[in-house]
Amino acid sequence: MARRGSGGWTTLALVAGVLSAPLVVFIAVFGLRFGWWGLDFARDWLSFLVAPCLLGLGALATLILVWRARRTGATGWLLALGSAVIVAGGFALLYVNFVHQYPDGTAPLDVSTDPAEPPVFSARVQSLHAGSDVVACPGVAFIPSQVLAEDATAALQRAGFTPLPSSLFRVEGTHEGMWFLLQHDATIRIRPGQTDIRVAARDKRPNGGETCRLLARIVEELQPRN
Repeated sequence: MARRGSGGWTTLALVAGVLSAPLVVFIAVFGLRFGWWGLDFARDWLSFLVAPCLLGLGALATLILVWRARRTGATGWLLALGSAVIVAGGFALLYVNFVHQYPDGTAPLDVSTDPAEPPVFSARVQSLHAGSDVVACPGVAFIPSQVLAEDATAALQRAGFTPLPSSLFRVEGTHEGMWFLLQHDATIRIRPGQTDIRVAARDKRPNGGETCRLLARIVEELQPRN
């Protein structure tokens, strides 16, 4: 009986090690949303320093669970498989978002479908992005037609933006990230024969390409619908 109890506690400790990284990220986001701490602590320290270290601990715990599964049967193998999926998913998210496409924090923070002549934000937003270097995103092009302002507003809403007061030839909106509440501003410039979009991050932290993803999403939503 003592051995079973000890084995149960060991399994529980190993599972806790596997779940520690996602739990820390959840606590970081939860605390940020409720104002317990700031973005520096939630994102930079807990989520991008502590959590990756805990992923390594989770990988070690998973290897131990695989080794123990040889003696514990089907239940042990299911537990080991679930742990492997969690840890692999964590490493995959880090790799895809912050290593593969934009290594070393090189993801652009101010992007446009026309970087040579980027759309200009209105006065209420422009001061947040003054002096930014506007670049293009690979594979994202302008809309070769003049869209209606109401259609541009609807496209921003479908892309997850909250529309701001706009005009016939300039439509703007703000997007707040689900995880760390990072904000991006978007402006759509409407001209005869061409519609261009610009998206800029308010925070200068590396965002793993989120700015380009938002730009691509708006362009997709602006495409003519059958």
